[in-house]
Amino acid sequence: MWFELIACDIFVREVSYYVATSPHAIDMTFLEKGLHEKPDYLRQGLQQKIDQTSSLEKKYDATLLAYALCGNATQGLIARDIPVVIPKAHDCITLFLGSRERYMVEFNEKPGTYYYTPSAIERGYTVGAETSLSKEKKYAEYLEKYGEDNAKYLMEMEDGFTKNYSYAAFIDLEPFRFLNCPERVKEIARNKSLEYRELPGNLCLLQELVYGDWNENKFLVLQPGQKMEASNDERVIHAVE
Repeated sequence: MWFELIACDIFVREVSYYVATSPHAIDMTFLEKGLHEKPDYLRQGLQQKIDQTSSLEKKYDATLLAYALCGNATQGLIARDIPVVIPKAHDCITLFLGSRERYMVEFNEKPGTYYYTPSAIERGYTVGAETSLSKEKKYAEYLEKYGEDNAKYLMEMEDGFTKNYSYAAFIDLEPFRFLNCPERVKEIARNKSLEYRELPGNLCLLQELVYGDWNENKFLVLQPGQKMEASNDERVIHAVE
């Protein structure tokens, strides 16, 4: 089969690792992680990509979303003329830990944890460790894309992030240990007076997504015309007509 994959660029290395060995042909598009800060922008961007895929002469068998509910940013997405597949997860950390159950254990046992992953660190999404120069660059990018008010809001949100956190946790993924990410996260923890933690990661959900192994307990498959909605229960999301 031939899939179109739309993914947050927090997954660039991780999802590419499994796309390379998938039995299916997959075309990939990555969207900026920064869109999460404004859920309406992210929803609009995702729906636009879904609509564009459906309008192409090239017909895919399905659109895959390497996303989660993500603060309701994916709520309301509509499948057009091909299925749309998305993991049943509250946020992206579930996709790095391997299951909703493990995510909830971590969430309940260690609230106030900020998680770091290889692609996030590599691509500069290490909130809490910016230099003055990198902050100026980021503000300029936000200003160009989102306007002055939104740019100021995003910077304020990022500057104050540590007030609600006690731990900086690195999710260890064996294929990417050569990047030496733990030292960077330890530095962040020291600078922000956070306790460093290291957790074993599990990318089975990303692997199953791109391999086409869509167990109904783990993935929602929107059929053409269906809309995704939050279920407000253990399923996280469900389809409505």
